[in-house]
Formats: sequence, C-alpha cells, structure tokens
Amino acid sequence: MLLSRDALVSALFSETDRALRMKVPLALIAVGLLDDLAIEETRESRLTKAHLDEAMRVIVGRFTQILRSYDSVGRIADAEFIVALPGCILSHAKKLAERIREEVFGLPVQLCSEEKRLNACYGVASSSGRSPLMVLLEAERALQRARAAGSGSIQCSVEEEELDSATFLLPAQGDESLHW
Repeated sequence: MLLSRDALVSALFSETDRALRMKVPLALIAVGLLDDLAIEETRESRLTKAHLDEAMRVIVGRFTQILRSYDSVGRIADAEFIVALPGCILSHAKKLAERIREEVFGLPVQLCSEEKRLNACYGVASSSGRSPLMVLLEAERALQRARAAGSGSIQCSVEEEELDSATFLLPAQGDESLHW
C-alpha cells in the first residue's frame, strides 16, 4: 500500500518510537525519479501527470514484490518515494537500494503503447533514535546528492561503518530476518 506524505510521517513517528523501545534500527530510502517523466506546467501536463501516476502504480507494485510486509512506502512528491525499513541498518538499506535499482527500475514500464525505462537515484539514512523528520530530511539531502551524481546513484547520509557500529549490533550469523 502506498502511503501519502502525511500518513508516512505519522508511520515514521510510530516506527521511531518502536525502534527506540525495542532497541532496533530504522532506515529510510528516498527514491527519486529522474527527468524521464518530468512534469511541466503546460497544457499537456495532465497527460504527463497521468503517465507519471501510471508509472508510479507499476513501481509500487514492484516494490511490494521485494519489501517485507512491515516495510512502508510513501509518495512524498510527484516523482519521489520514501521506503521505511524497521529493523534495518544503513548498510542493509543501501543493499536494498541496489536491489530496487535492479529489480524495480531495471525493467521498462509500459506507457502510451511504448516501453519506457525509468531512471532513479537513491538517498539512504538511518534513524538511530533521532526525530523522524530529521532522518527524512537527511534522506532527502542524500537523494539530492545522488541526483547530482547521476542516474542510478546511491548516496548515504553518513558513512555506513560510522552508523552501523555506533548504535546497533549487526545481525547474528544466519539471521535472515533483515535480508530481502
């Protein structure tokens, strides 16, 4: 299910509280489509917006195939998503962003009787118990850096090793609960 921005922020507050209470990590991936389906303020923009909405439906359907049942996806702008990943450390979130790049955006989308390959960039951040609004801002800033770096780029808000070792323990050998 695709959450609105408001519903996503509400879910992030709940997940942050849960992560603090249970002493588990929480990571976010900001996913931003690149200019392939950019919306322009022209008379034809309704058609373009309809195409973008259709592309987003296809993308969300693909997300549901690889995310866990308790992960959340929310649309925060016309061409941006946030994926909330309870129990996920930054390095695992980065690996999931790589998988999303391959499995969600690696396949073309059928639009207007033609196949279009969509390109996206990814910003990854981890909560460490901080305010969900701050983490959301960090994910969006990482996404901006990823956009500047080019199509398919994945940028983290901080160095993975710095965050993964600072607050949370890595999963035990053979623990499959954090793998996709």
